[in-house]
Order: sequence, then structure tokens, then C-alpha cells
Amino acid sequence: MEGIVPALMRVLCREAHCDAGVVLWFDGRGEIANLYTRNLPPPAEMVAWFAPAQEPSSSTVRLPGRGVPIHRTQTVETCAADTDGGAAAERRPEPFCAHRHLCAMAMPSGAPMQRLCCSVLRNGVPVAALMLYRSATTPPFSSEERAAVKAAGRYLSLNGCPTLADTGAAMYRSCGEQALLLCEPDGEVVKASANGYELLAQATGCAINRRTVPHELRRAGRDLLHHLLADAAVHSTRDAHGGEHYPTRINAWGLFRLHAFREEPSALHAVLIERVEHLLVRLVAAMQYLDLSVQQGEVLLLLAQGLSHDRIADRMGVSPNTADYHIRQLYSKLGAHTRGEAIADALNAAEAARAA
Repeated sequence: MEGIVPALMRVLCREAHCDAGVVLWFDGRGEIANLYTRNLPPPAEMVAWFAPAQEPSSSTVRLPGRGVPIHRTQTVETCAADTDGGAAAERRPEPFCAHRHLCAMAMPSGAPMQRLCCSVLRNGVPVAALMLYRSATTPPFSSEERAAVKAAGRYLSLNGCPTLADTGAAMYRSCGEQALLLCEPDGEVVKASANGYELLAQATGCAINRRTVPHELRRAGRDLLHHLLADAAVHSTRDAHGGEHYPTRINAWGLFRLHAFREEPSALHAVLIERVEHLLVRLVAAMQYLDLSVQQGEVLLLLAQGLSHDRIADRMGVSPNTADYHIRQLYSKLGAHTRGEAIADALNAAEAARAA
């Protein structure tokens, strides 16, 4: 589920001391179907991301950075799936990556850097790739950091299947992530805060790839804002008591609240977009504070989706007895006896650890 990725990336970048990260999703032809990275620029600037690569690949994305584009020899790659592991792998400058052609689809620009990659396969077919970047002057990625990224790839793999997310209000909570945009009455954006285009693109639900950038992505954002402003004008006229109207949008990226108001005395309008995170996203963010094994973390996410024990075993690729064992271990560690208690206890424990 795309909605998990922003919280997952925040955790990974903080824990691995990384400057930036990106997740790519692939379609059946191996083309980039969608991507996530922090603080997207305006759609017109994203065209350069899909410029022809030095190596034959029509899907390559060139991520923005300072300075001139760098050569691949200036990027030290570390694969989270490197089987050698240990100190030997940490000393080796470029561990072997069986799916390097996928990880090379995101090419940074600017100063030399390190890249830690992880490819997600399903039935032998690549469906996603996750990459973290940090300066080449910092220490090499450790085995613990590779393990964390590999676990994140597992989470993406297990939660990448279509699911029927509970859209009840109790399943959502504000995450404090907001963006402000100034736009014309027709929805054309004049100015946006640092993460404005990111939240606008996600609120529209428009995928980011070479077919949508820039025209379809720009049109989708303009249409969303235009309809929002028109709707806000209608409610402003009808509401004599000054009550507030907050339209919402829900898609794979989560639930978004949008609030429009007039920026007097100019003709511009301001739009505030707030991401409201689903329970699954809250659990991903909470896991950094919980002493859970990779399997226990996977079980917690799958339980939160309402899956039966048999379905959990199927999604994890293990026997029902093994799945039951991991569930019992999770309950024991959290002091829970039921699915609901496990979810509540995990969130409460994370809140307590965060406040300590």
C-alpha cells in the first residue's frame, strides 16, 4: 500500500542517517508505474527525471540534487540483499546486487554519494525498489542498516497487495504533515510550500511516471484545486453561520483533508492540504519504538488489515503453525490477548516511548 511508504521512509532515513530516499513501483513491462520521494518539485521540473539514461533503460529517473549530474562510478552501491553480510561486506565497496538494473533506475545528481538498495520481487517479477542515499564521506552502510532496509522491503512486499482498507474515521489520525499552496481561481498553482507538490500529487491519486509528467499530473492537480475552490464558494454562500467545510479525498496514498480560503486582498486562494494517516501507517511509524522481530512486525501489520490466521500464513509464505507461533510471540511481547489489544498496546507503547 502506497500509504505506508511516507512513514516508512521517514523512519528509514532517520535510522540510517540518510539524506534522501525513493521508492519505485514497476508495471508488468518493467516501466516505472509510480514513485515516491520527499518534496516533489513542480511537474514541469520532473520532466528531467525521466531523461534518457546513460545505459539503455527507458524508465530511468534522475533525482534532483546540487551541482552537475554525477557518473555511476561516483555512486557506491550497497545491496540490502547481499548474501555475504558481516564485516567483509561492509569493507567491500560495491557488494553484488542481482537486481542492480532496477536499483540503477534512480540516478541522483550532485555530490558523490552512497546508495543502499532493496528490490521487491513477487513470483520472480520485480514490483518495486527502495533506495536510500547519503554522502560518500559518511561511513559505509552497516549490516544493521542493510537488515533494516531488507525488512522494509518485506513490509512493502507483504502490504503491496490490494486490500480493502477500513475507511472509518476511527482508523485515521492526523500526522501533522501539511502543505500550503497559493493558486489562481482556476486551480493553477502559483506558489507552494516545500512539500506542497508532493501532497497535491498524492491527494489527486495521479501516478508519477513518464506518461503523466508533466501534463497529466499538472492537470490532475489543477482540476482538484479548481473543484475544491468552487465547492468552497458554494458552501461559503450557503453557510450563514460561518461553519467550516473540510472536503476529504481518499486513495491509495491515504486520506487527505483540504481547506480553501481567500487570500485577501489579492485574487489568489490558499489551500491547506493535510495528510491523515491510516492505522497501518501509524503502526509502521510506531515500530521503531517497539522491540519486535521482523516476523512479529509483519504479523502486526497483517492483523491490522483484519486477515485471518490462515491468510496471514499465506501472505507470509509460512505454514499456519508458524504463523500462529509468531502471533503468540507478538501477543506475549505486547501483553495482549486479542487482535484489538495487540494493535492498541503497540500504539500506546510507542506513544509512551516517544514521550520518554
